[in-house]
Amino acid sequence: MRTLLRLCTIVALACASSLFPSAAYAAEGPQVLVISTGNAMQDVADYAVERLEMEARRWNFTIIEGTPDDLADLDAIDVVMFLNTGADPLDEAQQAAVETFVEGGGGLIATNSAAASEPDWAWYQESLGGTALTPPTEPKTEEAISFNAGSQITEGLDEELKLTERWYYFDPEPAQPASTVLAEMDSGDPVAWNNADLRVFYASPGGEGKTWGDRDFLQLIRQAIWWGAGEEGALMQNSDDAAPAWPYTLTFVLFVVAVAGGGSIAVWRLDRAEAAKEAAAGDDVPPVKAGV
Repeated sequence: MRTLLRLCTIVALACASSLFPSAAYAAEGPQVLVISTGNAMQDVADYAVERLEMEARRWNFTIIEGTPDDLADLDAIDVVMFLNTGADPLDEAQQAAVETFVEGGGGLIATNSAAASEPDWAWYQESLGGTALTPPTEPKTEEAISFNAGSQITEGLDEELKLTERWYYFDPEPAQPASTVLAEMDSGDPVAWNNADLRVFYASPGGEGKTWGDRDFLQLIRQAIWWGAGEEGALMQNSDDAAPAWPYTLTFVLFVVAVAGGGSIAVWRLDRAEAAKEAAAGDDVPPVKAGV
């Protein structure tokens, strides 16, 4: 009976974390619809989403993977993100939905090849503030990136960042007053900027998986998301370690239950063996004769 009670207690404690979510899940933050339709490298896009989901759990926003069809209803969305999208992913109705969303105060984040995704969409090209030249064909090169201070998006990014990419170049390049350049190469070529009037941000890196693993690049993207969502305050970190998504939590709970169950069964068997030995020892003791 005591063994059964121990098992029930362990199971209850193991399941408590799933019944009472941590603050990383309880708090609500910006909702980000991520679209990577037509990207040239699916493994990079998948890894980018994985890293963004980890950032979201730690920094209080939500990543929602979607497709252009999801642009039909953006009522619950704060930021639309075109992550390395391919050529012409949107139809006219979807383009109109994005225009309405952004003109109404919604955020738009674009990375890498997204700059060349819609070359004939005038509003999009004007909002991005720069026209991408032909997709990069040159070999990958490592470039030093420096950040410009004075923006919520580059807050805390003081050190030089080195990234290896096939770089996009722009003609015309983004410039004041329509755009604010946030980061540039040593050559002066811009690599990240935002629209001065709309909540539109673009970063040309992101075509390589290693870039999405870089701490400073992820900080740039998450702060751009926060800015794009219209959040004025500083990002609030939920915990020192990103909480695992539900499937991993469930797996952990099942693992703990299995270990606890196996341990309790082992203890129960030992208890039975010990009781059997004691009973056998009692049977071997000769009876005491009266009067002795």
